[in-house]
Amino acid sequence: YETSELEKGMAVVHRIQLQYEKERLLDKAEQTVAAFDEAVRNLRRERFKLDADLKMTDLRMLVLLQELRLLKEFEKRDNALVAKLDGKREEKTDIVMRISECQGKLAGRKAEIDKLNPRQVLGEFNQLVPETNKFHEQLLKIFKKKIKRQRKKAVKEGEEEDEDEDEGSEDEDEDMSDLDEDEDMS
Repeated sequence: YETSELEKGMAVVHRIQLQYEKERLLDKAEQTVAAFDEAVRNLRRERFKLDADLKMTDLRMLVLLQELRLLKEFEKRDNALVAKLDGKREEKTDIVMRISECQGKLAGRKAEIDKLNPRQVLGEFNQLVPETNKFHEQLLKIFKKKIKRQRKKAVKEGEEEDEDEDEGSEDEDEDMSDLDEDEDMS
């Protein structure tokens, strides 16, 4: 069976149409693949960007955790220092109270010493030990004797009060020496 010219022409036209359709479909497929590849590239870029953001967020969270630990340590230290400060303030208040008590005692002692008249003290001595007593002269020398006390270099708290009393005694001894000078002048 032989094909006519018309059929051959139609077959050629049909082949050209098919060729054109094939090229169009291939172009469309290439465009779709290219668009898909571009979309994949965009998604990959976005994924990298999100990964980078996640890593930065993780790093920031680590930094914040370290800062939190440091802040907790500082808070513990602050609390310890505040407690220590409160203790020292109480200690200072206690010391100030003791100083004021000691100053009050000292003022009282000075008032007592000021009230004592050396002649009056000598009069009391003479009443207690009359001149007729055989030890009167020796006791009078001891009574008028000036006592010099030495201070210790390392003074303990309990000994401070004793020294304050000793200082008062020294003042009295000095008053007695003044009495001697008054008698010598008479």
